[in-house]
Amino acid sequence: MKKLTELFRRPTSLVFADQLIFSGSNFLLTFLLARKLGISDFGLFSSVLLVTYLLVGICNAILVQPFQILSAKAFTKKSLGFVFLASVVLILMFSALMFIIKFLPVLSLSFFKNNTSAIIAFSAAYVFQDFLRKILLSIDRIQLVLFIDSIFLIAFPLLWLEKDLDLGKSLLIIGIANAAASFPGVWFCIRNSEFGLKNASIFHYHFTEGKWLLSASLVQWFSNNFFTLVAGIYLGVNALGALRLVQSFFGVINVVLQTLENYYLPKTAQLHYQNKKEEKKSLLLRISKGMLALGILIIGFFIFSEPLITVLGGAKYQQYGFVIKLVSSLYIVILYSYPTRISIRILEQNKAFFVGYCISFVFSLLSFHFLLTYGGLYGAVAGLGINQVLMILYWKMLLNRKHISVWA
Repeated sequence: MKKLTELFRRPTSLVFADQLIFSGSNFLLTFLLARKLGISDFGLFSSVLLVTYLLVGICNAILVQPFQILSAKAFTKKSLGFVFLASVVLILMFSALMFIIKFLPVLSLSFFKNNTSAIIAFSAAYVFQDFLRKILLSIDRIQLVLFIDSIFLIAFPLLWLEKDLDLGKSLLIIGIANAAASFPGVWFCIRNSEFGLKNASIFHYHFTEGKWLLSASLVQWFSNNFFTLVAGIYLGVNALGALRLVQSFFGVINVVLQTLENYYLPKTAQLHYQNKKEEKKSLLLRISKGMLALGILIIGFFIFSEPLITVLGGAKYQQYGFVIKLVSSLYIVILYSYPTRISIRILEQNKAFFVGYCISFVFSLLSFHFLLTYGGLYGAVAGLGINQVLMILYWKMLLNRKHISVWA
């Protein structure tokens, strides 16, 4: 019993438990809303979420990602205080911008104007809770992150029991749940930070590293979502619905990969800069085993694609089983690229990170018409796959030319 208790208290077990709660809640939330909201409302929710991902990416680039590497080198209470206050300022700026957009004379924004308060509450709370999770994971406060993710589960009974659930209420409920879940993280940051005006060196580091990461984040968002954004125009609503359904399902894999970046990347960076080769080798081996397990899971999705798509969307989606096969192939490529991506991040090759996504986005602009016109959904997913291949080739050539690697 004692050994079992020790097993569950290990950081890796806690990370796995947290990932189970976080991934599972995101996965179930998507399908709960898909069933309780109408098709048009769910489509609008997906649009709000897509834009919120862009805001999350901006916050990650400016604050989270530089902090992950900086804290791995030498964590200080002053750096934690800096990113905490900066996140509050950034989220207030996002909220003010969304409030200003409400008054623009654009008819297509009628949905936004009617639900401005709910959208601001949803986006601000989502970005802030995501920021706190990643910061706390990077400084090894796993139990606190587990507690935060557990609090968010209050959203499910609230959404389920609401009889007249609409999009505005859904956004507000999720926003309240994220805000409530953020309180423990806020309390920790306030108690464990040093706040002051003399932060020139920290500001300079975040500006120097963040400018490339921010550029990469913006290009990454457009690169990752470009084919999806234009697929509805070229392929029609049914094909787009099938693609979004499968992408939502594979979002669980995305969350696992994000946890890899948010927890294991800072730990690997810390060991790398402390020159602890054996510990780093052991950690990288665990990462490799985890990615191998993900690869086996994805191959399972590929094999059982038709019954899986039927379970997810019903019999009307059975003809789109091939989409799961296509996206499964795409994710195998993504898994293959992750060791190189980790090296680029840890070695602070942020300019190369940005250039890689620029190459990807330029390819998307040049090829989308041909791929979607003549390839349909095959072309859309092929375009996403080629984007990944181009990035990985560029990053590998750069690392080989400089003779640097985290994995050596």
